Amino acid sequence: MITKKKLDKIKKIVDLFVGKDRMKHIVGTAKFAETLAKVHGLDTTVAQFLGYAHDLFRDFSEDRLVRMANVFGLKVTPEDREFPILLHGKLAAEYVRLKFNISDDDILDAIRYHTSGFKDFGVYGKLLFLADSLEETRNYPNVSYLREIAFKDLDMAFFEVMKNKLIYALSRNLLILNESIECWNYLIRKRKGGLL
Repeated sequence: MITKKKLDKIKKIVDLFVGKDRMKHIVGTAKFAETLAKVHGLDTTVAQFLGYAHDLFRDFSEDRLVRMANVFGLKVTPEDREFPILLHGKLAAEYVRLKFNISDDDILDAIRYHTSGFKDFGVYGKLLFLADSLEETRNYPNVSYLREIAFKDLDMAFFEVMKNKLIYALSRNLLILNESIECWNYLIRKRKGGLL
């Protein structure tokens, strides 16, 4: 369970771990997550906690991220080895699991896969994925339209933001993570079955 006390504690930890520029994004993500939670009848404390926790280790050096992954005993994929920054969500999830005694898969998966998306996201996973992509400091084509969808329908917004991320990655010849591919294929199958 995420309490106000845990929220206050993660805020203090984040303040120690991240730089000023990253903090703007983190605060923006937490605020947008809180707003989405209010609109969709979800726990605003959980939403804010996710916003603060998701990029906890984003400013750490690549070497430090790899060392931490080894200490935590995390599985490091070939993509993680090539681009260690990909470890930041996995490390943050493991850290909050241990530090805050959190066992809720939806909360941990939300933090773990906030960059890639995840086919088995629960409602808080979708909420964080959207808040991370749509918070107010984000400025890219169609972001206002995507925000409007997020206030109406989390599932539809998740689909549209995932599609937007994939188009962005393809247009710039960027790596597409396995979790993103699995998530997209799952969403397409779900949509074809009339469930989305």
